[in-house]
Amino acid sequence: MLDKNPIAEYPFTQADLWQRCLDLHTALDRDAAELAKRGVTPQRIQKFKDDTADFGEMEPDSVVQQEGAAVTEEKDAVRVALETAMQAVLGIVAMKHDPRTASYKRFGAANVPNLSDAKLHLAATMLVKQGRKYLEEYAEQGLTEALLTEVETQNAAFVESLADRKEAESTRSGATRARILFGNGLYRQLVQLCAAGDSYWKLTDATKAREYVVAPTPVAAPDAARPVVAG
Repeated sequence: MLDKNPIAEYPFTQADLWQRCLDLHTALDRDAAELAKRGVTPQRIQKFKDDTADFGEMEPDSVVQQEGAAVTEEKDAVRVALETAMQAVLGIVAMKHDPRTASYKRFGAANVPNLSDAKLHLAATMLVKQGRKYLEEYAEQGLTEALLTEVETQNAAFVESLADRKEAESTRSGATRARILFGNGLYRQLVQLCAAGDSYWKLTDATKAREYVVAPTPVAAPDAARPVVAG
């Protein structure tokens, strides 16, 4: 069975989840003795604090996305370098044969900029192979081993860049998944601790009870007194 992507259980952003957990620490420290009567041990409170800190240190998705974008930019630059090296060789072949001829097409590369990544790699591999096979035939037009080696070198760099991009995508997916799963666990702790605090204070201290609302809403400021209009 394929492992499904996790779904966030918390009803707000990860930043808001972290902030809400952080805000609860003060009440937990103050009410530790009272909460112990509800089964909340000091170890449980400390774990919640530690998990809050760990969650705050996890890289947000925006950072991972930018790292992936940087890898993509590097891959694009490497691709351009490979295309340029291939076009240099193909330009020499075109000096002797029209691109529509079989003699030109035997080099296995055409319309280079529009090739997919996989096809570009294969085309570059074939171009080097055929270039070395017919090196002497095109020496007069300027084909050299150095030009073919440049294509080979850029092709190897291109393959490595594709692997780096795949790794970056996998890293991003793994980091996102880990962050959601960790956030879910932290949210469950938040809910349980809030329930314990609310149950202790709700009948005796409404102000303290409000500190244990999972997702508190801002208290609206009272309306300004409206001026009395004389009739």
